[in-house]
Amino acid sequence: MTRSSVAFNNYVINCERSYLLKKGSFARDDLPGRKSLPLLDFIPSPTWRDLADIVFLTLVIYQLYVWFRGTRALRVLIGLVVLGGIYSVAKLWGLFLTTWAFQFLWQVLLILLLILFQSEIRQVLEKVSPLRYLRTRKRVSRGTLAKELAQVAFEMAREQTGALVVLSRDDNPSEFFHAGQTIMALPEPALIKSIFNHHSPAHDGALVLSKGRLTQMGCILPLSEKEDLPEQYGTRHRAAIGLSERTDAVCLVVSEERAEVSTVVEGKIRIWENPQKLSSQLEDWLSVSEIPGPTIKGFLHGAFLENWGPKLISLALVTMAWLALASPQEVKINVVAPIRYVNLPSELTLSEDSAKTVRLTLSGRRHSIRVLEDNEVRVQVGLGNLVAGTHLIKLSVKNVDLPLGVNINRVTPQNIKAILISTVGEGTTDK
Repeated sequence: MTRSSVAFNNYVINCERSYLLKKGSFARDDLPGRKSLPLLDFIPSPTWRDLADIVFLTLVIYQLYVWFRGTRALRVLIGLVVLGGIYSVAKLWGLFLTTWAFQFLWQVLLILLLILFQSEIRQVLEKVSPLRYLRTRKRVSRGTLAKELAQVAFEMAREQTGALVVLSRDDNPSEFFHAGQTIMALPEPALIKSIFNHHSPAHDGALVLSKGRLTQMGCILPLSEKEDLPEQYGTRHRAAIGLSERTDAVCLVVSEERAEVSTVVEGKIRIWENPQKLSSQLEDWLSVSEIPGPTIKGFLHGAFLENWGPKLISLALVTMAWLALASPQEVKINVVAPIRYVNLPSELTLSEDSAKTVRLTLSGRRHSIRVLEDNEVRVQVGLGNLVAGTHLIKLSVKNVDLPLGVNINRVTPQNIKAILISTVGEGTTDK
């Protein structure tokens, strides 16, 4: 055997011990200097795309919780999460009948959710729309109107006369009104008090004020579905909260039982002690020049300094879902593996100009690819019954040995060159 042939055979042996494994974005635990832990092999390694995916879905789930907490929709969302977990476990364990039943159930649930929660879905879409920050409010300061409204509200509170006044701003709340009568009048204190007089037929409904005019009275508003409201809040407060959850209107509420004045904006109730402070706030609400948009400071403050409990729960749910779904995910890798020539006749030797490696494209589940060892991918080429000369050998799947769960998609190149040299003094012939 020549010196060059011996050197080539040593090269093949070294390649079999450590071949180049390229995995794209998937990390290896068996890199030089690191020892693979069998337990950690079952935990998928997240990439930067996975981390971005987890963070984004955590923000979405947390924001949905903020919007729907205390409502019937939150319970439905929790139920959907539980059903989704059962479906994922059934699919992971290969429960065919359960998986099929849940796939059919999801189609029915989707239609039912669109019908039952169309109002909540519309609220979410309106809140995430960037166009709401591009609108400008062309209202001017209405200090006199704010002062008169505050004064008449406290007068009715002292007289224990209940009232609900809706001050519309940019959004048109008329689509949420039921019943009611159309009027067109100036918001005079005497007229407002007469409308909410106990003997007036419209005193139980809401009075609507739009663009400085009284436009409707006796309107019935949608009630809030929040279940965490204090018991002292009656129908007027629930109606005010329900409308403020759907629009940007300011609702002024006078309680006849407790003789107190409160306002409701964006679902939040605030009780006022004197008409001066209320007048100042009403003037501010009714004369804003533009809708304030989101700021980086406000985003960072809300993201890192508020409501840690719900945020951690959202992160835990998304992380567990990712761990359950990431392992069975199909992935592809590229492997450069050495060629091992077997069954070489004793009278022949292999030239070092023969093909040494091939490129393999493998696919399989993330866990199977992660625990793949170097010596588990073998390419063997049989040289039996070959004579001295240059041979083009076509590779197939049969030439590649792979562990269970790993499939081969492509072999590059498909034809390799093997040059055999006689060791008994015979000349080289081409085939």
